[in-house]
Amino acid sequence: MPEDIPSLPMMQRRRILGYVIPAVNLPLFVYNIYQIVIHFQVGMTIGSQLFWEDLVVLILTAFLTYSIPQFFPVYDSKYSHTKEGLSIKRLLRKDVLIPYRSIDRADVFIKVDDTIDEEAKKYATGQAEILRKSGFKFKDYTNSDQTILNLFVEKDIYMLSPSKPNALLKELKRRNKKLSARIVELTRRGKRIQDLT
Repeated sequence: MPEDIPSLPMMQRRRILGYVIPAVNLPLFVYNIYQIVIHFQVGMTIGSQLFWEDLVVLILTAFLTYSIPQFFPVYDSKYSHTKEGLSIKRLLRKDVLIPYRSIDRADVFIKVDDTIDEEAKKYATGQAEILRKSGFKFKDYTNSDQTILNLFVEKDIYMLSPSKPNALLKELKRRNKKLSARIVELTRRGKRIQDLT
């Protein structure tokens, strides 16, 4: 049986965007289908310029409805422990299963204060930029930017937002003894880095 990993709730602005995308695009999609039917009734033929225009608008609307949630985390991500590895699920995205032994490293960034020191903020964004330039690809499965756990799996970095990152790190280390991990706390006074052995 999978064991759920507590996660942070979805940020409000992301949640609102998750409602807005289908609320705007689905009625637009239905309206475009209606327009195509009307155009056929008044003599539009397959292959005509009007047909291709209608088809392009219909495909673009469907593509945006589906693709925006693929690239932006606007729906809740759920994490769980399974026998095979750590499971990640999110609406409109393929389920991910990360074998514990494939996790090379874990970094946790925690915003301790609402307002954090500018140098600490630059450190966090700078680290991400260095990793991108080194060829790593970020896969965002976060619900919030309050806590971000980066799991390094070869050249992929899976971003999660567990509500109890310390407990999750301990469990991951229990299942993968070779895992190296660190916690970076971002505060209004700067950053605190703790390496877990």
